[in-house]
Amino acid sequence: MRSRNAKHIDKIVFGGIFLVVAIVTMYLVTRPVPTVQLPPHLDRCMPLTGPFAYDSRPQLKILINDVDQPIPTNIGVMRNCIRPIFTLSTSGTIHVQTDVDRTYTLGDLFLIWGNTYGVQFATFNKDQIFTYMKDADHNITLTTYYLGRSFPDNRFQDYPLPTDANTESNPYHIVITYG
Repeated sequence: MRSRNAKHIDKIVFGGIFLVVAIVTMYLVTRPVPTVQLPPHLDRCMPLTGPFAYDSRPQLKILINDVDQPIPTNIGVMRNCIRPIFTLSTSGTIHVQTDVDRTYTLGDLFLIWGNTYGVQFATFNKDQIFTYMKDADHNITLTTYYLGRSFPDNRFQDYPLPTDANTESNPYHIVITYG
């Protein structure tokens, strides 16, 4: 039969282990996701109703090695705030609703994406998309499709998002390909 002191020590050791596991778990669950600092024109909350300087909904498609990459829902949607560029579904529709008359770019979308979901989503330029780097075997292209025609473009992160795109009367598709 074990002594009372041994049982007491077992309880202390078990309690200590339990406390350490609980603290580590709480840290892992509550630690913030590393995000991207937004410039002032993106680090603002939009009113839910207009008037808007423009209201545009281009479609974005990203192909990595010929595999569709889903555009996540709620890019730019915070608890009590919607950024000037945001998504509401996984359809690839990018909403640009702003009360400021300025040019927003694909780079702005990726910054907001990185701010919402982590730094690995913030990068898009001629040499990199997410963590995929251009090299001898892989290239990055940007193509827009408008009125049934394709338009290759080399502005990448500086590509201006259209001010009047929508899914019905003025469809506008942006396709980024890595491979």
